[in-house]
This record gives sequence, structure tokens and C-alpha cells, in this order.
Amino acid sequence: MTKTKNIPSNKFGGKHTSLIKTAEIIVNILAKSELVSNISPGIISSYRGKNGGRRNIKISDNDSGILITVTENSNNQRVRIYTKEIEPVKNLIIKKSEEKGFTTS
Repeated sequence: MTKTKNIPSNKFGGKHTSLIKTAEIIVNILAKSELVSNISPGIISSYRGKNGGRRNIKISDNDSGILITVTENSNNQRVRIYTKEIEPVKNLIIKKSEEKGFTTS
């Protein structure tokens, strides 16, 4: 896990500062985008399951941007992405996720 303070950006908000590895990779990319105004990581949840190395990113629209639910092995985390340009940011997430070998839905 990484803390958001280790990512050079002033776009982070919210109470939670830890990111699971898969979320960190995507958030690093989004933090550099001019289209994103703020990023708010959510709580990390763990559940019992197989540790098959799966990495999935579910993308959904939110009132003020995009909500991504990142699943990595037996952990998941929701991250809110605030933007006025929802479709271009969704496309960026999909493109960069697929380049990294993550499944998107």
C-alpha cells in the first residue's frame, strides 16, 4: 500500500490516504491529467477469497465525476474521481488499465 502523500499532486482529498497497488497505478496517471480536479480514495476492504492475482477496475458515473472500484486479489477500494469531462477520463482509465493488463468493466 502507498500513501497519497507519496504521490506528487495537490489533487487529493478525503479522509483516507492509503491506496492498494492497482489503485495507486491508476491514480498516479489520473493525478497528472488536466481533466481531473480532485481524487478521493476510499476505505480498503478485504474479503476471503482466492489470491489469484486478479486486478479489475469497475468504472461507474457519479454525481460529480467517476467512481472506480478497484479489486486486487482479496482487497478492494473505491476511489472517487472528480471531473467535468467524464467520458474522456473514463476512456483514459480504460486505455491505461488495459495497457497495464487490468480488466475493466
